Amino acid sequence: MTPSQPKKPVLKSHRKTDAETTVVAVGNVRFGDGSYPVIAGPTAVESEEQIMSVSSAIVESGASMLRSGTYRAETSPYSYTGLGEEGLWLLEHAGHEAGLPTVTELLEPGLAEKVAGHVDMLEIGPDNMQNFSLLTEAGATGIPVLLHRGSAATIDEWLMAAEYILSQDNDNVVLCERGSRTFDPRTSDTLDISAVPVVQQMSHLPVVIDPAPAVGGEEIMRPLALAGRSVGADGLIVAVHPDPEKALAGNGGQIDLEDFAQLMESLGIPLLRDEIDRIDREIVRLLAMRQQSSLEIGRLKAARGLKIRARAREEELIAEVRQEAERAGLDPHFVEELMELVLRSSRAAQATVLTGKKEIAD
Repeated sequence: MTPSQPKKPVLKSHRKTDAETTVVAVGNVRFGDGSYPVIAGPTAVESEEQIMSVSSAIVESGASMLRSGTYRAETSPYSYTGLGEEGLWLLEHAGHEAGLPTVTELLEPGLAEKVAGHVDMLEIGPDNMQNFSLLTEAGATGIPVLLHRGSAATIDEWLMAAEYILSQDNDNVVLCERGSRTFDPRTSDTLDISAVPVVQQMSHLPVVIDPAPAVGGEEIMRPLALAGRSVGADGLIVAVHPDPEKALAGNGGQIDLEDFAQLMESLGIPLLRDEIDRIDREIVRLLAMRQQSSLEIGRLKAARGLKIRARAREEELIAEVRQEAERAGLDPHFVEELMELVLRSSRAAQATVLTGKKEIAD
């Protein structure tokens, strides 16, 4: 009797027929929704002054997330190993002050819960791409994970590494292409732009690029950033330091704040349009949430025999949003008209659900 062959596992990282790209949410940032968020920050947290100056500068230039190393592992035991837990607190504080979600690298499984308690996203570096216990622990935290491709890894090996995170019922995985090792010292690890569309054909996971290993400063970063965008990458990582020459870590792959501002400017109007598109999608999502809550209130009113429309409550609400508009520098008349439209739509939705008639309830 011939033993039956074991079934091949269904790989969660692989794209099913006609499947949409998974949208990974990190705070108010979205990867995989067609935008091009930029993750920026110093290779390592060195001091409060350093991380605060970088965070305030990058948010002004349009960065979407703050990234920096807190625990460091270097090839030399005499290199800078980071501030550890103090660095975590400083990164968390800087992100909060700048209004940016944060990401830092996870080095040891035993630190997973601690690190996840301070940041919005965990990062698995290229040297740990096949550290399977680390991948499992990162996935088990439940927060988004940024998974770098190892410098000598094939795409299949990269996606199989992602499986360890996905196997923990954590679907929030973002892949990062950051270069394959070559023998040319001018480029160090060579960014594989072609890997982006190849992976996107194979997998539903969003893919960002990190050109830092391609040593050469902003003059190299700019064309690679634009190339990543042109091939459909889902985001960009940029290493930024106030004074790269004096950085304690980074191996020459960081640019200064002025160069970062110029890089962001070179991305130009498309980046601003991405931000507007993201905000518009967020408005639609919030409107849908508001309408759902409104319908629940309508059902409760109907069960108690109350009128659907409460004019006094609407007048109070409009007065509040007018005040909020003035504080935010918006035209209160515009906001009032917008709120009237929202309220009218809510009443119509309530009437449709409760009476089956498309009419505005009074």
